[in-house]
Amino acid sequence: MPNWRLWMPPALEIPRVRLYTAGHIVSVLGNWLQQIALGWLIWRLTGDVFLLGLVGFLLNISYLLFGGVAGVLVDRLPRMQFLVAIDLASATLALVLAAMVFSGVTASGPYLVVATLIGIASGFEMPVRQSLFKDIVGDKRLLSSAIALSALVYNTGRMIGPAIAGFMLLYVSEGWCFLLNAASYAAIIAALFAMKLPAEARTGQAAGVRPGFKESLVVLTAFPGVRFLLPLVMTLGLFVTPYASLMPSIVAELYDGKPSTVGVLMGAAGLGALLSALYLSLQPGYQRQLRLSSIAPLICGAALVAFAFSRSVLLSSVLLAILGASSMLSSNSINALLQQSTPDAWRGRVIGLYAMSFAGTAPLGALLSGALAARYGVTATLALSGVATIIAGLIGRWRLHNHPEAVRSLVRSLRG
Repeated sequence: MPNWRLWMPPALEIPRVRLYTAGHIVSVLGNWLQQIALGWLIWRLTGDVFLLGLVGFLLNISYLLFGGVAGVLVDRLPRMQFLVAIDLASATLALVLAAMVFSGVTASGPYLVVATLIGIASGFEMPVRQSLFKDIVGDKRLLSSAIALSALVYNTGRMIGPAIAGFMLLYVSEGWCFLLNAASYAAIIAALFAMKLPAEARTGQAAGVRPGFKESLVVLTAFPGVRFLLPLVMTLGLFVTPYASLMPSIVAELYDGKPSTVGVLMGAAGLGALLSALYLSLQPGYQRQLRLSSIAPLICGAALVAFAFSRSVLLSSVLLAILGASSMLSSNSINALLQQSTPDAWRGRVIGLYAMSFAGTAPLGALLSGALAARYGVTATLALSGVATIIAGLIGRWRLHNHPEAVRSLVRSLRG
């Protein structure tokens, strides 16, 4: 008989992690239903591709604008109650979207306003939710497995959720997708209450964390993980993730222009990310994450350069799978290292800084890539982005090599 425990993420041995994962799966699927339905609704009502891009910008720019503020609040307020409040607000916004659809609202303005509010809620939700991981897991050694497990759930939802949404939209209106998303928040809220989290997650942490974000930045940049690893995450946000927003143009200019080809290429990237998240979820400790955090950006950049010059859908699918896998390995490894090496009193703020550096720079990268592609073409833009990623990765490895004491300090904090 095979030992299935060898193939189960170690974090799942903890009952609270199993409860969280079950609730998170439902919530992630609901969020993808809403995201696909909202984009389709805007396109159906307006036929304006600029508004599609604007919706994506509004849903994501809040990570950059509010990540620092969210981190400060996380370190001051009761984390569990804060997350429940954000989830309730998000569920209410989903109900507002459904009500507008069912009442026949056809102007795009109200939907853009709600999309902005959803983006703001998301900008606060991610730092709050991730700051709870250590409370949910309890064992610091399994924190990296729990973070990767969360990424595994997200990427599974990224592959399944859009397919479910596409099938639903063949038969029902977008409002039903919004309703299901609103209902999905009940799962994660119920899981949070069922976990019986420790008192630290249910009480404010005001003592000792009075400084605001600007003052905290001075302290945060003294942590080796922040100084040497966050620039790599910023590189991924600026130069790697924007390829997804260019995909319709890439397929139209370099391939056959069919929507199915977009699906194949994006699915390949999602599969690579899914498999790498599964790999990371099976790894306890920090040893592999420390090595992967600086090697993966180089692989990511090389795959992006090769993809720029590929004209075969099969080869491009393989390259995008490598790209998705290496991007996931680097970003999630750095996320885990930051959370493991940062003192608890600063956990929320370092997660907020991570959100600003990765998710927050992605909309700016999309705007930059779009401007470059309009002027120089997608091939040159993708190649330039890949080269920039490789250069940043080499600089990152050079900095780590030339600051061995910082690396030793990071390892000591991870062991502690």
